[in-house]
Amino acid sequence: MDSNCPIQQPGSDTLSQRSRFSRNWSTSFSKSASSSKEALGLGPEIKEKCQREAAYLFKLEQSFKNSVTDLKTHILRPLVKTESSDQKNRPQLKEALLVLEESLEALCNESEEHCLHLADTLDSLTQKELYLLKNTQQLKRVYIWYFTAFTNYVVLCGFEHIAKQTSDYWKKNKKIVKGFRLDLSSNASLSVSLYRVFHEPIRLQVQKYIDVLRKLSWCLKKNPETKPITDALATFIDLDKWIRQSLDVATLTKTLWNSLGSKLTELLFLPERRLREDSKNIPLSCPEGRFLLFDDSLAIIQGSESSIYKLDTLWVETLDNICFERNQLKVLVPEEEFIFTMEDSQDKMVWFWKLKQAIRQHLDGKLDFPLWGEEGSEDSCSVPACRFAAYTFINNPRFKDAVYEGDWYQGKPQGSGIMKWPDGRNYAGTYEEGQEHGFGVYVMPAGPEIFDCYKCHWKSGKMHGYGICEYGIGMTYKGYFQDNQRHGFGILHSSQLEKLPFKYFGHWENDKKSGYGVFDDLDREERYLGTWLEDCKHGNGVVITQSGLCYEGNFQYNKITGSGTILSEDDSAYEGEFTEELVLTGKGKLTFSNGYVIEGLFSNKWGSGLKTNGTFCKPTEELNPLTTSKMQLGSHIIPAKERWQGIYDQFMDFLNSGSDETSVESFLGFYSKKREKQKSLKSMTITKKVEIAMPHSTEDSLDFLTCNRPDGATSEKLASNQCILAKGQQLKEYLSKAFASSHHPLGKLLQTLILVFQGTFSGICMHKRLLSMAQQEVVSHAKELFELARYFLPKSLEIGDPSTEAAIRDNLNAYTVTLPLILPRFYPDLFMLYMLYHEVEDSMYWKGILYLELLSDTKLLEFLEVQKDLWPLQDIHLTNKQRLSVVKDVCFTSAILCFQKISTTADPQDKLDTLMKTYLEIESTVTRVLKREYNLSMDDLLPLLVYVVSRARILHLGAELHLIRDMMDPSTEGGMNDFLLTALDSCYQHIQKEELRSRSLPK
Repeated sequence: MDSNCPIQQPGSDTLSQRSRFSRNWSTSFSKSASSSKEALGLGPEIKEKCQREAAYLFKLEQSFKNSVTDLKTHILRPLVKTESSDQKNRPQLKEALLVLEESLEALCNESEEHCLHLADTLDSLTQKELYLLKNTQQLKRVYIWYFTAFTNYVVLCGFEHIAKQTSDYWKKNKKIVKGFRLDLSSNASLSVSLYRVFHEPIRLQVQKYIDVLRKLSWCLKKNPETKPITDALATFIDLDKWIRQSLDVATLTKTLWNSLGSKLTELLFLPERRLREDSKNIPLSCPEGRFLLFDDSLAIIQGSESSIYKLDTLWVETLDNICFERNQLKVLVPEEEFIFTMEDSQDKMVWFWKLKQAIRQHLDGKLDFPLWGEEGSEDSCSVPACRFAAYTFINNPRFKDAVYEGDWYQGKPQGSGIMKWPDGRNYAGTYEEGQEHGFGVYVMPAGPEIFDCYKCHWKSGKMHGYGICEYGIGMTYKGYFQDNQRHGFGILHSSQLEKLPFKYFGHWENDKKSGYGVFDDLDREERYLGTWLEDCKHGNGVVITQSGLCYEGNFQYNKITGSGTILSEDDSAYEGEFTEELVLTGKGKLTFSNGYVIEGLFSNKWGSGLKTNGTFCKPTEELNPLTTSKMQLGSHIIPAKERWQGIYDQFMDFLNSGSDETSVESFLGFYSKKREKQKSLKSMTITKKVEIAMPHSTEDSLDFLTCNRPDGATSEKLASNQCILAKGQQLKEYLSKAFASSHHPLGKLLQTLILVFQGTFSGICMHKRLLSMAQQEVVSHAKELFELARYFLPKSLEIGDPSTEAAIRDNLNAYTVTLPLILPRFYPDLFMLYMLYHEVEDSMYWKGILYLELLSDTKLLEFLEVQKDLWPLQDIHLTNKQRLSVVKDVCFTSAILCFQKISTTADPQDKLDTLMKTYLEIESTVTRVLKREYNLSMDDLLPLLVYVVSRARILHLGAELHLIRDMMDPSTEGGMNDFLLTALDSCYQHIQKEELRSRSLPK
């Protein structure tokens, strides 16, 4: 038996019982075309006829009011009093009788209002609205309420029960009931009499209303003002049909309950439940049993057992297209389906029509009864395939005993819904084909008052795609899933309140750390960068500590094996064998920051006093304090292109997902509320889906191309086949918008790359020895993004003239297109590493700048040995009290202002352009001074450039120079760029020199 089907139990709450009896008062009828509450303006030619009918109605309504009042006073009240005093009475009967009393009281009040209104109409000299027309809908609601309560009492066998209780009372008070013609010969006769007394006069009154309205309609059938009359007439005719069929159905339902055994009756019985069809009347077979179609469910009885299937989760269809020789219907319900076989096509169509009618009326909450074969009955049989309903699963192993409330389609959850399990688990999200599919939130208990919350995307009942999981123990995971396991790139971090706080961002495989990843041990204040296998450090890796100590080696399941490198905070370097606890265990080489070397056998823990047996060597070359301070880590770690391959693999999976409508949301990691739009995406390309999913109200629309590329397309073909040189700027503008949007796949990918870059190279474990790794990663990302950009290029950038291919290949590449766009996002952390790397040199450089700052322009030019004929003395304008020897920041001002812009941009090409403009400004000033064209040689340029650099006061010039050389387009190396960089580097080195400050200042 379906556990979702409620069974009426004794002792139910009174208010809920009454609400159930009266919830369908506001029944709508098929032929009611318009509200009769519209003002009715009748012409003078029909006023007399209306007044005659009003007078007749007045007498009719007065008689009806009196009869209903007598029924209430002399019959119903004694019944209620007797029922209330019966201690053994069933609560259902008492409540049903009370509802019947309330509805009869409402009918009396409505009749009295009708009489008062008619009395006012008869005495008025002006024509007023007829109450029967003005309050048609109100009258209909009251009659529906009454007959709903009456039929409920009939189904409960209430009149048979009350007849037994009150038979003695009626025999003692025959004079009171004389006018009601009650048959007191037996209890059975009395129950029939009571049944007749409580419905015949009320139904007869409705028929009299119909007669009055027919007379008015017939008399005024040619008058255009008769529409309210015809509408009211149609309403009351429908009401009469409904009353008649309600009485018939109630009688059939009562007969059914009397014919079933007590066990089945207890399982199936509800006071408001009505029988629609019985397989005893219209036989059907397979599966064996008796089939009862109710107005809210379909029951299958097999022996003393029964199964109940609610109509809101029941679908029916014919099998004509499958089997032409058999009269069959297919019934779909959650977890099951049935094939019903009828004897002939007529029986099949009757069952099919009645099933669909019952489903439609149950879903709509309507109590209309269209007749079989009646005009318009086929149109009224339209049943929605998509529905909202609640159901408790019984057989499904994953959903067993879970209650689902949400959207359905053909017997399966489809759309949005909520699933709740008895053990506290619940899922709220979208479904497809009965499985979790799309975005959803899953909560499951993880202990007493502790829950794990998964907010992620699902595919075919399993977590698949991007998600955020908040674990009850304080951990949080943000990343990708596959088959309910963490798989792909993801970030897992613990609460700061944990005893051993940590943070891991990297790759996962089958719910375990695997591949390249970065692990922050916040308790030990150290960071590991390297490869993992089954949650263990495995492979080459680097460890950075907050104190500045670093080491690199090969890990085997969390243990270092073989030789490695240790770099201390004082720039000492050890290369040899040691353990993960930094215990030196064998051969090694220790190089001090001053160049001295010890090579031999080492033991004891690093920092606790070394024990060695080896050779001590002095440096053979001139002492260089920067020998070990510039050593970089990560040379043995996997190449930059392969470190975050899992992130790019996730991106490629998204591109290759075909027409999967949830792929955009799954990759981008957000849920679009416009599900109606998403349903139409099945035939669209990936790029078109992304365009629709983007919030156009806040970001400009991007013109996407299809992501389906030709076989064998390569990064070289990107430039030659899709772009032309003249549209290079257009390409950059497009990609700039894409990278800036979190709802564009490229923007989402870039955000992830920036996140892992910051997690790897910033924070408390930022270290200068990671500069090479950081620089390599940024360049690698620029190249990868340049290759992936071809999936989303706009149509306007397709190839034009093939003759431009050579120019395209030279001008559009990762260094000229993607690197300038993404470098500003990486620049803060990357440049900080350059600053740490050049901290010593930049400090010496700045001391030189401060020293040269003391000199005036002419003194500095003299100090730098600039030829006097190149001095721009005409630019110095002295006041009355000024001397030439004290004026500062006047010479070569344009070049100085130009050079100061070198630190305002992140693009290395822009920095090179700034350097070139500075050179041209210097040359222009010299040309102006000499009044002739003059090309500066290196000997002339170097002192002038030192002057400009010293006056520009660039704080971290060494870092700027290093970044330019690392990040510039390799195709631009050599030539003028190399000449200018060499000159600038010479200036930088010259300003650092100690002997510069040891020389005497010019007087």
